[in-house]
Amino acid sequence: MDRMDPLSLVISEGAEYFSEVFNLGVEEAFRLIQPPPREEYGDLSFPLLRFLRRSPANQQAVVEAFRGRIWEKGIKFIDIEVTGGFLNIRFEETALAKYVFGLMINGWKPEPIRSREPRIVVVEHTSANPVHPLHMGHARNTSLGDTLARLLAARGHRVNRRFYVDDVGRQAAVAALGFRLLSSRPREVATRVGKKPDHVVGWVYAVTHTALDAVILKSKLGEAGENERARLVRELDKLLSTLARLKEGWPADLYEAIVSGVGSLTDPEAEVSSIMKRYEEGLEPERSLVREVASTALDGFRETLSRMGVDFDAWDWESDLVWSGLVARVIEEARRSPYHIIYKGTSALDIPRIVEELVKPNPEYRAAFKLPRGFEVPPLVLVRSDGTTLYTTRDIAYSIYKFRETGADRVVNVIGADQRLPQLQIRLALLGLGYTREALNMIHYDYEIVRLPGRAMSGRRGEYVTLDEVLDEARQRARVEVEKRNPDADPGWVDETAEKIAVGAVRFAMVQTSASKPIVFNVDKVLDLKENTAPYLQYTHARAHSILDKLGGIDYHNIDYTSASDPDRRRLLITSLRYPYTAAKAADDMAPEDLATYLLRLADMFNSWYQKDSVVRDPNPGARNFKAMLVRLVRDVLASGLRLLGVEPLKRM
Repeated sequence: MDRMDPLSLVISEGAEYFSEVFNLGVEEAFRLIQPPPREEYGDLSFPLLRFLRRSPANQQAVVEAFRGRIWEKGIKFIDIEVTGGFLNIRFEETALAKYVFGLMINGWKPEPIRSREPRIVVVEHTSANPVHPLHMGHARNTSLGDTLARLLAARGHRVNRRFYVDDVGRQAAVAALGFRLLSSRPREVATRVGKKPDHVVGWVYAVTHTALDAVILKSKLGEAGENERARLVRELDKLLSTLARLKEGWPADLYEAIVSGVGSLTDPEAEVSSIMKRYEEGLEPERSLVREVASTALDGFRETLSRMGVDFDAWDWESDLVWSGLVARVIEEARRSPYHIIYKGTSALDIPRIVEELVKPNPEYRAAFKLPRGFEVPPLVLVRSDGTTLYTTRDIAYSIYKFRETGADRVVNVIGADQRLPQLQIRLALLGLGYTREALNMIHYDYEIVRLPGRAMSGRRGEYVTLDEVLDEARQRARVEVEKRNPDADPGWVDETAEKIAVGAVRFAMVQTSASKPIVFNVDKVLDLKENTAPYLQYTHARAHSILDKLGGIDYHNIDYTSASDPDRRRLLITSLRYPYTAAKAADDMAPEDLATYLLRLADMFNSWYQKDSVVRDPNPGARNFKAMLVRLVRDVLASGLRLLGVEPLKRM
């Protein structure tokens, strides 16, 4: 508490005070203390009248008690008044600057306000199927998930980052079939062709999947009518065209081994189903084969994720959940449940009945599930007719596992918006099976797709833009710009800087737009120093660092604090000090885009200010030192905020 800046201290104390007086949750009160809509109203504001109307408390008594509480913390340089139903707080800028700069001189740096109610939070993200490289869709998942984890950890929560390895199911079986036909181990193939292991797995998977589809389509031609046959021929032509594209740039013998091998199978679909079923049962040689294929893909994932500055506390294998018996226990619990039904000839949970009997009569449940009016959730099928489980069934088991393994208070699943229905079904299934805490505290953090101009994506056809490709292209373009600005720089430094710019540009572009909105990704735009981009923020940070370097030092004994009365300087000071609250609220709301917007606004304000109010050339030493401290504060805010977004602040560009 003693190391808080005055704005953060007032917000934290105010949240606790108003929660006590008006019987609010601390977090609810915290989010209600915000900047007023107009600057002349003050620096902070609380909607006092809204709560006084339903409280016996006296307005003057509330205000005076609040003032006394803040004064006890040593913050006496504030003016508090009630205007238009709002309690407005304004800081006396000279004393505020003296207090804050004193903290800075003693080593304080701005960080998000820590939660007074820290929790254990699991963030599961990325969790890409280990059958192809990470592509640009995964880039958004990865960036959002890791940024959420960083924000929540900075807020004081104990965060556990997990990657779910989806190695049970048809996709993994198809990839395994491809390597079986090659009679080669995945890493050996990767070594032979000199490509990243996940790229190799992705190619084998795409060739195998496309060849399988072509064989199955050919088998249908003989029985098709004239109109149907014409449609099938068109589809077959597309598949053959895809195979021709996949053949390019790869050893012909590998390609032929897969395509001819698939063509020689008596019943290709039965072959895939057999691998899938035997792997789920833990039988050899499928157990070792599928595991090795998935592990090889994960080797490539780790390399890419390392470039993005992303790591995990645990890699949870779907197959381990199955082999441990947890999935079987969930199915048994479901069969004993009053909500068990036979649906389309197999075991299922009656989700509509769970909604009617459990959710609709309970206001807490209705608020938690937010079911659209008139929307009917279908039953959840648990097993296929051949006895293999569906991924949603395994996800029920995994949800239980995440809570029990970590002691989590909350689990956040970063999963695409196309999975809204399955994720809702899983939560409702948990509720119906008696896992109420898990159902109510599991959050589907969904996000929309990433579009690349002129490019369509399909993993089973090998049509995707990999994250590696985008990072490499961004790094190359950044390298050209860095060299242009630093012609005599060490090549190693140029490469390192270009990589940091590239990674920052991609990560920032993935989080600066609300997750609920699609993104059109353009490499040129995300690298533009004049756009609202990570490089723009990195450049602003580097500029602030350069100003301080040119000064050569700050005389802490000669700071003219009355310089804070200048409106632009005061505005920059107050805006900088709103960072701890802004970052904390971005964590609470799980809205990294709010932090990105704030940093861009601060950078704009800083760049506009320093161009017209010179720091280095100010002839007044006291004013110059004041402005230098202001530059340092902005630099430190940018550095902290950028790191939370996974962007490396740079001292030089």
